[in-house]
Amino acid sequence: MDNIAYDVYDKFPALPANLHWGELRSVATDNCLDSMGNQPPAMMGLSHCHGGGNNQLIRLNAAGQLGVGERCVEADRESIKLGVCRLGTVDGPWIYNEETKHLLHRSLKKCMALHPTNLQLYSANCDANDAYQQWYFKPIKPKY
Repeated sequence: MDNIAYDVYDKFPALPANLHWGELRSVATDNCLDSMGNQPPAMMGLSHCHGGGNNQLIRLNAAGQLGVGERCVEADRESIKLGVCRLGTVDGPWIYNEETKHLLHRSLKKCMALHPTNLQLYSANCDANDAYQQWYFKPIKPKY
């Protein structure tokens, strides 16, 4: 291994523990964050929670990476997107506050929000009283 795959841990570091794993539900609508079956780059969406995981199986690890499968949830000033996780990284910009139920993007200093009329996801200034910025994780069990 030292001669052939000497850089494997640089490109594929050990994964941090998942803090949350399941459905990510909007407090305002009780719908789920969903990749909508799209491949990156694509907009994330919200849809009826079906309990089957798949496009709605969201994980947040201890290093702040929010993801769907092996893809990462990213944000910019306008939207929340599904992207390709950077090779060799296991961290991310997200912090989940259990009390306020906010998902804060550290570098943008904005919260994941849902527009109340068109139900599009975007980044907004955090408001503790806005249910459209509040999220909760609901663990789901695989149905084998």
